Amino acid sequence: MREWLSRFRRRWLRPGIVRGAAGRGGRRRALLLYTLEAFLPSGRAEAHQNAAQQRTLARVLGEMGYVVDVVDYPETRRRLLWRKYDLVVDIYPRRRPLYEGRLRPDARKIAYLTGSDVEFSNRAERQRLDDLERRRGIRLPPRRQAEPIPREVLAGFDAWLYFGNKRTLSTFAPQPGQRTYRLYNNGLAGVEPTDPTLRNPRRFLFLGGYGQVHKGLDLLLETFAASPELHLTVCSQFEREPDFVRAFRREMYGVQSVKAVGFVDVRSPRFRELQSTCGYLILPSCSEGEATNVTVALSFGLPCVVSDVCGFDDPEIRVLPDCTPETITAEVRRLAATPRAELEAAARASVALMQRRYRPEHYEASVRAGLAAALEDVTRRGKR
Repeated sequence: MREWLSRFRRRWLRPGIVRGAAGRGGRRRALLLYTLEAFLPSGRAEAHQNAAQQRTLARVLGEMGYVVDVVDYPETRRRLLWRKYDLVVDIYPRRRPLYEGRLRPDARKIAYLTGSDVEFSNRAERQRLDDLERRRGIRLPPRRQAEPIPREVLAGFDAWLYFGNKRTLSTFAPQPGQRTYRLYNNGLAGVEPTDPTLRNPRRFLFLGGYGQVHKGLDLLLETFAASPELHLTVCSQFEREPDFVRAFRREMYGVQSVKAVGFVDVRSPRFRELQSTCGYLILPSCSEGEATNVTVALSFGLPCVVSDVCGFDDPEIRVLPDCTPETITAEVRRLAATPRAELEAAARASVALMQRRYRPEHYEASVRAGLAAALEDVTRRGKR
């Protein structure tokens, strides 16, 4: 019922399009398919960086001479588009897009890819669920399955902007000559890093959203339930998955080594306190782009341990060789034995990495460079 009411409000109680979100007075028109919410006065704090990123993206397009209209990416009401567009930036390309028949003959199409390929992600989640059933005889439903983006549709876009690294990009199987431009996912602005001397190598933080098996929480709970000398703080939306909570009730609430917190606003004083004594963020996810949870952790100076699909190549971020229970257990116990001085140095290096590569200014610079290169390249090819 809650989801139905949310869809009703989105569709009928607010405008379906924001016209002129940026670039008023420009000579060309661009359509951005992402989320309308980022461009509406919500009256509440924004818990995710992508809202500000969307506004930055629109502003940059405006500065490039485009009047920018914005719609939600699942929008289906074609009547909302009563103008022709010179450019489309689409977060979820599909076969019959909303803008079909609403593009000028020489219009450019840019795909904006925030995660791994959907087909790859769907398959990875199903494999994690199968592994859980083999280990414990528990069958849970998938949480993050989505309609795949058709390969031929994505190949038809003039350029791709994407978050992540070469591993992320490889999940899309780009064809030779495909124009791809990397974006950098920023952390939180204005955050004071935690005193690195407070960090304890025996304390770990799991920061996730929806889809606990997808994110690897089941693997961590099994490890920490068998390791009473260690500690795991769990900040995620597990309350939305009561079957997962039932399956792991003992690990979440029956052992002293696990503190199940639930959803916490990462900008809140509570989250600041929860992460302040942790030595590491650990995220053994099966599919990401360039994981936002990691850049949030870097903002506080929290060293990170992640799976190889989380989209990072930085030497300051430790990448798990694989996500088997044996590997995770061995890695956690090895990290827990880190000398305090070494952990303090890792915490300072995490802050330095954030300042060097993952500030909001770095996202803006990468999206500006990516758009400029993509549009220049498309124009040059069109003149041949």
